[in-house]
Amino acid sequence: MFSKHFSRIKEGANNVHSLHNLSGWISKYTFIEGKHFSYLDHEYQKDIIDDPARTLLVNKCAQTGLSEIFARWGMAACATQDNFTLIWTFPSTSDAERFTKARLDPMINASPELTRAISKTINSVELKQFNSNSFSYIRGTISDTGALSVPADLLIHDELDRSDMDNISAYVSRLQHKPTKMRRLFSTPTVAKYGISLECETAKRKHQMWKCSHCNHHFLPSYEEDVHIPGFNGQKKEITKTTIKDIDYRSARLLCPKCKQEPDSDIAYRSWVVENPQDNYEKVAYYVSPFCAPRILVPSYLVHASTEFGKYSEFQNQALGLTAEDKEESLTETDIRRALVNAELVDSGVHYLGADMGLTCHLTVSRLTQEGMLLVVHREKVSYTVFEQRRRDLIAKYRVATSVHDMFPYTDLVRRVTDFDPNAYGAIYVDKLSTETHYIKEQEETPEEGKLNVRAVMVNRDVALDELMADIKAGKILVKEQADAEEFVAHLRDMKRVKAFDKHGGIRYRWKKTQGEDHWHHSLLYSYIACKLRGAVQAPSGALGSLLSKFRLRA
Repeated sequence: MFSKHFSRIKEGANNVHSLHNLSGWISKYTFIEGKHFSYLDHEYQKDIIDDPARTLLVNKCAQTGLSEIFARWGMAACATQDNFTLIWTFPSTSDAERFTKARLDPMINASPELTRAISKTINSVELKQFNSNSFSYIRGTISDTGALSVPADLLIHDELDRSDMDNISAYVSRLQHKPTKMRRLFSTPTVAKYGISLECETAKRKHQMWKCSHCNHHFLPSYEEDVHIPGFNGQKKEITKTTIKDIDYRSARLLCPKCKQEPDSDIAYRSWVVENPQDNYEKVAYYVSPFCAPRILVPSYLVHASTEFGKYSEFQNQALGLTAEDKEESLTETDIRRALVNAELVDSGVHYLGADMGLTCHLTVSRLTQEGMLLVVHREKVSYTVFEQRRRDLIAKYRVATSVHDMFPYTDLVRRVTDFDPNAYGAIYVDKLSTETHYIKEQEETPEEGKLNVRAVMVNRDVALDELMADIKAGKILVKEQADAEEFVAHLRDMKRVKAFDKHGGIRYRWKKTQGEDHWHHSLLYSYIACKLRGAVQAPSGALGSLLSKFRLRA
């Protein structure tokens, strides 16, 4: 007892433990299954938590113990650092609560050193106090209303890709008044250029390379290319629960791509290599694949695991730590380019207009055929300063029956338009657990109650975008090819359809913006919704002519 007390005093006096060398403290003072915590077969954990980078990212596969080691590192930091504050986020509040009860509390209770340091009075699911002036906060990003308003030394964001990105961004300001300013973000990836994948693009990227023990060839292991199954020569994604019984998957082995022998998996033959050493990034990113834990995540396990997922893309995300998206359930570049046609699509019938508002407004004019095809006949960009006049010109030229305009950010401008035109609507995105794509909301002006006139269509964002995607993929939408075709394709590819938590606490597919521009995507959707509102048209005096027309694409 006295020796442990003396050791603590000595370590404190000599300031032995910094945030960059806590791996030793963790193995000395924390336990798992009654034994001192060990990095055996998970050596990458030590490399990651001891990395001194101010912002550190981990693109990981599942079941690699990253949540476990960051839990120990975070609690060690609170126990050893004076006047230290950690904020830890999870996608949802329920995730945060489960993690505290299932991981943090048992780990703290198993460690006499952490039990001694933690407060007996301030020790809840959300807030824990260590010693006299260090704190750990745990929050969800989806259901909580906003970022926790306390200064922080360290931010840890678990499962970044399933978190609310706006809430995550808001937490950065919590670091301003503290000198440490450290961030740790880790997640299994989803789609490229989103979440952890996007963050890693502006970082020094580290991969664990192997050195073949037979021929000294250095290589980065690939499940698709380097895992060999005796007697099987097909594509691994073709292996299913039904067909796996017919292959010798238990004999699957990782082979060197050069000499085709099985290399030694010992850590002595594996090392971290920076992919982009010439880039002067401050952030550091680690890519943790199953081949970083080859004695735990063996090839035979990976082959069998590939049959347990509903989609192969989910196996690639979760088991391999790779970005992937299902072509059948995402809007691909091929889908968009197939919709672009070099043909004149306009006719003498009525049309529908959609406008994505901003400093530069993106306008889409389309029409609907009797066969149910949406034909985009014209697109253009205009400054918001001339939007109203240009809109009137397009309405006159194309005989626009209904129009839908993004209500934000220029609410006053859109309200003027809807006051003037009874067939014009403002558009407001909503998140509703319903299969309907939209519904109309109208409100009469009542000055005595402080209410303004409103004519808006509430667009159920993810459902409407899903339906738009389905029609594009089915060939029901054609777009006249213009000079800005590449920009149009890029805008429609910028938003990605990913699995994420919603505000109701459920997991479903959500459309998430990545890093570019997406204005043409929204403009197209508003024009699409305007077509669906054609039954609400208040026809002016004089016949408008047929709302629908036939169409045949000439060869």
